[in-house]
Amino acid sequence: MPLWVARRARVWKARRVPEEPVTFDELEQLLLRLTGNSIEALEQQIQTRLREQTLVGGKRVTRQELPELPQDAVTTVHRVKVSLYGAKPPVWRRLEIPSAMPLNLVHAVLQIAFDWHDYHLHAFETVCGQFGSPDHDDDWAERQDEATATLAQVAGAERAKVVYSYDFGDDWRHDIVVEKIIPAEPGVAYPRCAGGRRDGPPEDCGGIWVFNEQFADFGDLFNVGDLNERLADLATVLIPAR
Repeated sequence: MPLWVARRARVWKARRVPEEPVTFDELEQLLLRLTGNSIEALEQQIQTRLREQTLVGGKRVTRQELPELPQDAVTTVHRVKVSLYGAKPPVWRRLEIPSAMPLNLVHAVLQIAFDWHDYHLHAFETVCGQFGSPDHDDDWAERQDEATATLAQVAGAERAKVVYSYDFGDDWRHDIVVEKIIPAEPGVAYPRCAGGRRDGPPEDCGGIWVFNEQFADFGDLFNVGDLNERLADLATVLIPAR
């Protein structure tokens, strides 16, 4: 056998993965040697990294500081499409919401839009972290006061996404996607609904899988006019009629 072949064979043999499985302790020691840190330092690095990120609809994104409210937000409207995640056939609403509306009032709009009755906890997942009601802390997540942030601050551009979760047991997830940010029309009261499909699920019906199985054949009884009548108590004219 040529000398160079024998040397290559010895190197390959030395680098083979051992037949016996590597233990957890061996992996831990290897990780520590690679990082040059202690377990405590490694845990601190992981916790710091997690604090720098947040979840929006199950996707981990870089967390951003809550920006200042844009000056023109008091005269603009966010046109958003709100879809009930996993619903088959789809359940959705197209809403026009004042850009400067705080999230606690956006919560009220969504409750009316999907005919919920506010029996359960809720939360907003945004790139600026989670927001919810300070009166309903479930001790599972650190949520900021939803009254301190507006729609324009947490979703400041077209195609921005916010997730609204309602009833953490049945887990109703509403995906809110900004379609357009438009000037408010003079004399028009907002929020208002511009379209939609299908009635929302009944309260406490068991979650999206039960809803899809038991209510998929129900007719589409959703009516834009009826919803706008129910939104009238929240409606505000941003620009007086000319």
